[in-house]
Amino acid sequence: MKKSVFFALLLTMVFFTITGAGEFKLYPGAKLDEQATKQARDMAAAAKMSNVKSSIYTTSDSFEKVASFYKGISKEYQMPRSSGTSGKPKKYEKYDLWEAYFIFDGAKDLASSKLWVKVQRPYIGEEVHNVTAIVVSEKK
Repeated sequence: MKKSVFFALLLTMVFFTITGAGEFKLYPGAKLDEQATKQARDMAAAAKMSNVKSSIYTTSDSFEKVASFYKGISKEYQMPRSSGTSGKPKKYEKYDLWEAYFIFDGAKDLASSKLWVKVQRPYIGEEVHNVTAIVVSEKK
């Protein structure tokens, strides 16, 4: 009896490990923004966040199209005051700022997630760019 309970528990753990570990897929046609990625990684290093790796990709496709893609393959996380996939944009200066967050590893929030994505339009770096940004955050 103990062996069958142990075996069932082991199978359950394996199942949840496999299903809880999401796999990031890059939005088709998105391109790595090498300069923005380097800046993000340099800021993380300056803040002594050596366990976090960020990558920033951009596409000319709409926020809605990109967010819909990620909503189909991950769990949307609703941040306070973010527009999400069904909300309204926030104002950033004269721009309508759309943003949504997606968790890939089954975590309950971004702080506990090891793999999450922020989709944002327009992309706001040193300047404002009329593109959709995909910011990938991975913890080691």
